[in-house]
Amino acid sequence: MKKIVSSAIVLGLVIGMTAFYAPNTFSSQVSTNQAQTPVSKDQIKQWIQQQSKKKDHYMEELAFQEINLDQDEELEVVATITGGVHLGTFFLFDRQANGSYQLITEQPWKIDSLDLDQPVLEIGDKRIYQVVQHTGGTGVSVEIAILWYVDKGRFVEAWTGSLKEISSFQEEYYALHGSYHFDGENLYYSTTSYKRPDDDTKPVTEFKQETVPYSFNGTLFEAVKK
Repeated sequence: MKKIVSSAIVLGLVIGMTAFYAPNTFSSQVSTNQAQTPVSKDQIKQWIQQQSKKKDHYMEELAFQEINLDQDEELEVVATITGGVHLGTFFLFDRQANGSYQLITEQPWKIDSLDLDQPVLEIGDKRIYQVVQHTGGTGVSVEIAILWYVDKGRFVEAWTGSLKEISSFQEEYYALHGSYHFDGENLYYSTTSYKRPDDDTKPVTEFKQETVPYSFNGTLFEAVKK
């Protein structure tokens, strides 16, 4: 049974739009299955030190949330570490049959705001969640929506799309603002972008709007060929 829970809408400020984001709700509270003993921050630090590919994480900025993400009754642990302007790491630990936790994905994503209390979409037994990655560089700022789920102990990245891209390079200013919404198992991704000289007194030189449909193929959202 298809069930739409919510959709993410992010619209550009410079073109008369508004932006919505989930509140900053990093949490170490158990959200389901209260009978399971909650894990501690020290335990998660130990798991990261033992299982992470990188050994020099800045643990002071560690945050985590326990939540049942998949079809079994066990809670998974989602953890994030934030570093500099565009530095961070996303971890997902899956509880094993013997009670231990296995790191099933480690991504170089800076996640400032995490709210996993509700999936953005449910398709069959798949609960699809969103995180927003912040990245960029000198003169560049990018926010990327990442849709993902856990299926039988496996992390699946189902779709990614830019919510915001701002850059200023070689006297040219570029801005893109995107949003997506669901219609059943279909995803529609819309973007508005423009370029202009890097002087806000001059008019826009290029303006583009586009909507791309995606359909869920059972595993991923694929762009529908025209």
